[in-house]
Amino acid sequence: MQAIKIAAALFILAVFCIAAVEHGHCGSLSNDRDRQTELRAEIRAMKDDNPDKYKDFQYALRHIRRMNRKQEEWTSLVVAKALVDHVHWERYHFASEEHRLNFLSVLMGIIRVESGFNPAAVSNKNARGLMQVHWPTWKRYFSSPEQAHDPDKNLSVGTGILRLYMHQSNDNLRLALYKYLGTRNDRYADKVIESAVAFKASVLSNPLK
Repeated sequence: MQAIKIAAALFILAVFCIAAVEHGHCGSLSNDRDRQTELRAEIRAMKDDNPDKYKDFQYALRHIRRMNRKQEEWTSLVVAKALVDHVHWERYHFASEEHRLNFLSVLMGIIRVESGFNPAAVSNKNARGLMQVHWPTWKRYFSSPEQAHDPDKNLSVGTGILRLYMHQSNDNLRLALYKYLGTRNDRYADKVIESAVAFKASVLSNPLK
């Protein structure tokens, strides 16, 4: 229970860093050779230009691969890159490395529960993509159903929705998660928070060498 309370507080700090719906990175899932070459070049450049971002990318990729062992490596790379692009977007300002890790952990927890890190996921209620954005409700933010599966676009819209629900719930994480799911479900809220805590614990207990 204490871990849940701590994670809830961290979530509230992180979610208010979310400011916009668009941020200009479009992570295609196309398996063509040119896109793969381009992505791998971006990752190499990240390693040289932004070591903190590259470290977060490695942590995210490691966790995704552990949580979804059946996922193709290419898809895991795209998802991890989209996550760190979102967290390190220039309009998000963090007071410390801890705050940045909190934000990343929250996203990892939600996506783990919502889609298992599968950007192609579609629910039986027509929720789509990494954060399982409900298409009938939020389709005005996408140009097509297919765009809802773009990792960067899905992250932008999904985190914007979550911020809205946090505001409507007077910063009560659990109530916001009920709204995000569309029903009062403590098991869901617990799983999201516990998944976020588990990711952060994996970073702190097993740092990259």
